[in-house]
Amino acid sequence: MKTLKTFTNYSVDDVKRNIIERNGWGSYFIIEDFLDKSLFERLCADYNFWKKKDKKIWTGEENPRVWRFTEDKGINLTIGGSGTDISYFRRLSNLSKVWGDFIKVMYSKESYNYFINLFSDTNIFKKTISKQDLQDGHVSCKLSAQTNNYGFIIHPDGRQKLVSYLLYLDKHEWGKHSTGGTDLWEIKDSKVGYSHKKNSIDYQMRDGRFWTDKIESVRLTEQEAEKVSKFKSIDFKPNRLVGFVRSENSYHSIPPRVLPNGVTRDCFQINIWNLRSRKK
Repeated sequence: MKTLKTFTNYSVDDVKRNIIERNGWGSYFIIEDFLDKSLFERLCADYNFWKKKDKKIWTGEENPRVWRFTEDKGINLTIGGSGTDISYFRRLSNLSKVWGDFIKVMYSKESYNYFINLFSDTNIFKKTISKQDLQDGHVSCKLSAQTNNYGFIIHPDGRQKLVSYLLYLDKHEWGKHSTGGTDLWEIKDSKVGYSHKKNSIDYQMRDGRFWTDKIESVRLTEQEAEKVSKFKSIDFKPNRLVGFVRSENSYHSIPPRVLPNGVTRDCFQINIWNLRSRKK
């Protein structure tokens, strides 16, 4: 029977030594080569084969979970969600035994205990996550494939999410201008929230100043910079795991990137949710 130790050599204590606590934002970590190298390569190979074989899923024809901001600014195709139903991954698991084993392990009680305990010693965890959260929490996973020029606005995640982990998959044929990882932000003005409305700062950053043919980076006006500040840009690197505790201040975003036609930013998310007793 496969266990989490089959897939990673990182113990809870190994990960805890990499945690950074940032006052006013919360706790996060970045670790390299989270999964066993040979297993990671097999997961990526089978995933990429599946994307080519099951094209209707990854073009949106047979995938109801397509997140599209606008027609011309890229799309995010996802498999999975916030619940405990692993049937989302049935087609991939039927094709690949290593993915079938991996998904079962990720949704196991062992994985829940592992991922919920990684931040248990941090101040933000003790402040925001209750005993009821621990009792009612569960693991949920999601695969996402994001196309050219897709990005996501600055946001802290919803209240029902407790902890979030991002495992970056293959970075194949991206080109020199695309880092495409995750940006972390501090909000200096307490009146600034996050919104999809066109007059909001985060909408402007996502949809008003997206990547162009000239590869100009997203920049804030002086007035905007007084309200929000990016303190960390995390590059997309295969087999890199990024984790953080969700809080009211854990603002982050996905920067848009330039990708060749047919190439996507692929990420496997592992999230801890409390959908039972936490209100949205």
